[in-house]
This record gives sequence, structure tokens and C-alpha cells, in this order.
Amino acid sequence: MMLAENFNDFVEKVSEAERTALNSPAGQELTQKLLEMKLAQNPNMTPEEWSRTKSEFMTFIFFTFVKETPEAMRELGSHVWTELNKEN
Repeated sequence: MMLAENFNDFVEKVSEAERTALNSPAGQELTQKLLEMKLAQNPNMTPEEWSRTKSEFMTFIFFTFVKETPEAMRELGSHVWTELNKEN
């Protein structure tokens, strides 16, 4: 079973699942712990730095999901292959 019909839909569906998970109580707790850890490292962290940290964390979650889920890795690979071979 495929999650999406194309690369953009795949990225959007996985990203939306990440956002949903991070907005859950457990996800909010994890995000709070990440913020506390980053503030301990840099008490003067700017909103831009926090935004970048959250973006990097989302990328890490995406990567981990794809890496640990063979079906998702195959599907992502298929979508990337299709994108690379499109006629412009």
C-alpha cells in the first residue's frame, strides 16, 4: 500500500503525521524537553535559532521514519526516481 501518489504528496503526508504527533501531549512534552536542552546549551537562543532547531528536528524525524520503515523507504525511492525521470 502506497501512502501517496507522488513525491510532494508523500512528503506532505509524512510531515502532517509528524505535526500531528508533535501536537499530541507526548509530542508537546518531547518538544518542551528539546527546548529546555537547547536553552541549557544557549540561554540566549533567538526565535530564529529555535525555529531552525524545530525544522532540523522535523527533518530528523522524517529521516528516521523513512530509514526505519522499509516500505516508506521503497516508496520514497520510487517517488524520487519518478521525479528524476520526469520530462520537463
